[in-house]
This record gives sequence, C-alpha cells and structure tokens, in this order.
Amino acid sequence: MRQIKLLSVVVPCHNEQEVLPTSHGRLTKVLQYLIANNKISNYEVIYVDNGSTDDTLRVLKEIFENDLHIRIVALRRDFGYQGSISAGLYHAQGDAVVTIDADLQDPPEKIEEMINYFQEGYDLVLGVREDRSSDSFLKRIFSEGYYKLIKLMGTEVVHNHGDFRLMAKSLVEEFNSLSERNRFIRAMILQLESHYALVSYKREVRTAGKSKFNLRSLFSLSLDGIVSFSYMPLRLASMAGIFMCLFAMVGAIWVLYVKISANVVPGWASTLLPIFGLGGFQLLIMGLIGEYIGRLYIEVKKRPLFVVREEYTHDDT
Repeated sequence: MRQIKLLSVVVPCHNEQEVLPTSHGRLTKVLQYLIANNKISNYEVIYVDNGSTDDTLRVLKEIFENDLHIRIVALRRDFGYQGSISAGLYHAQGDAVVTIDADLQDPPEKIEEMINYFQEGYDLVLGVREDRSSDSFLKRIFSEGYYKLIKLMGTEVVHNHGDFRLMAKSLVEEFNSLSERNRFIRAMILQLESHYALVSYKREVRTAGKSKFNLRSLFSLSLDGIVSFSYMPLRLASMAGIFMCLFAMVGAIWVLYVKISANVVPGWASTLLPIFGLGGFQLLIMGLIGEYIGRLYIEVKKRPLFVVREEYTHDDT
C-alpha cells in the first residue's frame, strides 16, 4: 500500500481576502487530522495569488508568517483560473497533489477518501458533485447544457467534476510537461489517465466573498473545452456547407423552372432572404474557423502560462 510522505495542496486565489482566514483554518484542521491518523507524514499548502487586486496577498503573508507549512506563489497578473492551477502544480513537491478552491465549497474533509483511493493504486481521484442545488437557476441550466454539448462534440469529461482532484506525483510531472496554452485541465487530465476513482460530495454554499465565475467566464471555459479538444464543430461546418451547396443547386433549378414555365414578377423577398440566410451562415462558419485560428495563433507564440512575481517559502521545511 502506497504511503504519502508529503501531500501538496494547491489553492488558487483571486480576490479571496474575506474567505482565506476561515478556509485556511478549516484546511489545516483536516491536514493535521490526516497526520494524526497516519494518512500522510507531512504536508504543504501552496497558495497561488493569481493577480489579486484586493488584500489577498497581504492576508496570505500573514498566514505564511504563522504557519511553516505554507508556501505562496504570487503571479504578476491574472493568468486565469487554469493558469493559476498550472502554476501550483508546477511548484508542488508532494508524492500526491490535491487541487481545491479557496472558498472550500468543495469540502476538504473528502481529501481523506481521495487518499484511500491513492493508497489502493489510483493515480487520479476526481471529486464529483452530487447535485447543483447550491448554484443559481441560470448556472444550473447552463452547466447541464454544457456537459451535454461538450460530450456531443467528442470531448471527454466527467459529469459534474470541477477542479477538486488528487493526482499522483508521476501524473503531475506528465501534466507539467504539456506545452499547450489553451488549457481545460479537467479534460487534459483524462487525456493522460483513463483509470481513475470518483469521490462524490455535496458542494457547500460560499461562506464569504463572491464567486469569480460568471456566465461570461463559464462560456469562455466551455468554448475552450470544445475547441481545444474536438474538431467536431469543423466537421459539422463542412457537412452544413455541403448541405447548403446542395440546397443552392436545388434552388437554382427551381428558379429556372419558374422563370421558364410561369410569367411572374420577381419580388424582393426571393432575393433578400437567400442573401441574408447564406450571409449569416458564412459569417458563422468564418467565426468558428476564427476560433480555431486564434487558438493556433496563441499556441504558436508560446507565451508563458504564468509568470511568478515572487515566491514565499520556509527554507527549513
């Protein structure tokens, strides 16, 4: 049975000053319990300050001064949620690494169950929400539709899994070797490991602060998940293009037939409607192709996933 000498917990933070003291206390209590019950020998908590504009970094420094298990990775700007998680995984040194949100809506008490699966031989353990009762009505509708759409497009994801997971060190190293910039980690992980365990939990209501995920950011994340992992939209566009060409040929034959067989006065509707329809369809396809080209443009430039301004660590730990 595998043992964990050092457990790394990666906590991405962006404007979380209100919730951090409470979250850190609860997380520390869980990790101390794991040590007392011989689940782990030691731990480190890596807080990634993702370009916060409030007092998040100051609060983290206060926590750092009073806890030798804490490390802080302060990024130079907001590199996005996926970028901050990537930064934390890059700096993690543990035999196993857990990623969890700073608001602890994903309960840290479930880490023990994840460790049990790790000891059984699983390199990847995913936290899965039992339901979405804590979400707003619009977010529930959007999320359910998103999972159906992304699976239809051929992207492999686990339903209701966010970014609460445990990864073995070997899997983290494989992940860190990936060079792609357009990141959708919950799908990237499944490209590296197909043998995983699931831990279900009921997501809690945020105790302080505001969620940083709005419909705009969720839509952007969803689009990344589809475009970065599936070419199905391009194939659908090609099929639609073929269909429109066939439709245009039939229409041309019908127009010639009417012209020859009937004495009709041509109307503006028969002229404008095809123009509007085909024009809108062409713009849609061009926009879709542009999404793929834009991501290729970002990948080719190879700009860094994150840039660290400063790192705080206790040299004696």
